[in-house]
Amino acid sequence: MRENALPNLTLIVRLAALAGAVLIPTAAFAADFAPTGTVGTLTVKVEAVGGAKHKAGPGAGLDAREWKIKNSGQFTIRVRAIDPVPDDSPENQAKAAAAQGAYQKTVGDNDQAVMDKWAEKVDACNGNESCENRVRGQMMSDPNYMRIVQNMQGAAPVLMDKARAVDMSPTVQLWLDDPLNPSPPGGNLQLDLTEKTLGVVDTGGGGKVDVSCHSKGNVKIGANSDVRVGGTGVRINAKTSTYEIRIPADAFGAQIAESCSDSKSGSHGPSNNKKFVSLIGSSPPRGVKDFAQILTFKGPIGSSRSPQMSGKKTLTTEWIDARHQDSIPVKVTIDWQFSAGGR
Repeated sequence: MRENALPNLTLIVRLAALAGAVLIPTAAFAADFAPTGTVGTLTVKVEAVGGAKHKAGPGAGLDAREWKIKNSGQFTIRVRAIDPVPDDSPENQAKAAAAQGAYQKTVGDNDQAVMDKWAEKVDACNGNESCENRVRGQMMSDPNYMRIVQNMQGAAPVLMDKARAVDMSPTVQLWLDDPLNPSPPGGNLQLDLTEKTLGVVDTGGGGKVDVSCHSKGNVKIGANSDVRVGGTGVRINAKTSTYEIRIPADAFGAQIAESCSDSKSGSHGPSNNKKFVSLIGSSPPRGVKDFAQILTFKGPIGSSRSPQMSGKKTLTTEWIDARHQDSIPVKVTIDWQFSAGGR
């Protein structure tokens, strides 16, 4: 979930003040956003079912490996609304970069250091009017500062045209987990993975044997669990009346102990081996760059102040066995709902 990344326009706004110009957004509108700090709740239900059988090659010492996956999960994540930010579309980003680039061509690093020095002296007055007037008098007597002002005033028409092209009106609001005071997710996972190795050559007694290993567990998601989640985010664009939401289902999984048996001696019971079982698979579909592409949902929204959205999606991922690199397709169904205010 991307955050606003407009170039820093503080310097251009300062130029506007020096040049006596007014910086006006190109697309000012009265967007109604949720109050900063408003809680939103994302609830998700996931089902993931898959299976595959891979024949072994010559000399492998076995006939085939067979996999079955049947996972499910339910979880809840709380996020909070942060301050609205300007339009972060590529078009507005390019306009902001052009405006700041033009400014930087006019004001060099040494000039900026002079301006920053005087700004710090004014700030050090802590609002004392007589102190500020005295500092500003000294500033206006500084030939270096006045030279900079004259240069900027001469370039102001071009620079302000570029600055005015940038839409600085609040357009986008993100809902994110607070990294300093995170709200732990709640819920549970039901993980069920079976691996069968068929036709293994029995070097001890001759013939062949089938071996089956089962990893199954119910894992609680909470503050004290090993399951962690990141990358949850909701993005509300009031200008386009659209939302973008990131479902972090790829973050869920756990180490589950194996229980094995074979067709000759029967059950071996739980082993010391543990296998990491991910809820939705370990890889996105072939041809897809990353999980974010298939776990990001978009659509129209009615209210930017109190967004309420829900959806359902079925997709196919892959589970890759770490030991043998076998690939198992997994059909994943995700039902989700987001509600501002936690309703």
